Amino acid sequence: MVLDAVSYRWPRLGKILKARPKPLIEDGRLNRRVMRRELMTDVEVFAQLRLHGIEDLERVHRAYLEPNGMISIVPVRDDDTIDPPGSPIPE
Repeated sequence: MVLDAVSYRWPRLGKILKARPKPLIEDGRLNRRVMRRELMTDVEVFAQLRLHGIEDLERVHRAYLEPNGMISIVPVRDDDTIDPPGSPIPE
């Protein structure tokens, strides 16, 4: 709580004190260095991918281990995907 208060009061100091997301997967490849540092196994990473509905590592563009322990995933973009509503129609 103290670190949050200090980070709020002095944002520059907060950039130094607060943890940042760590790249866990980059272009479908596991970042073994980060996994070793965070004591994560392949089994744990693949379990998190399955929770996000991803079964193949090659379908992951980027995945980050967030400071709160959660894993955020950016999947590989398929060209065959449907554009979200409100997006411009390509010509």
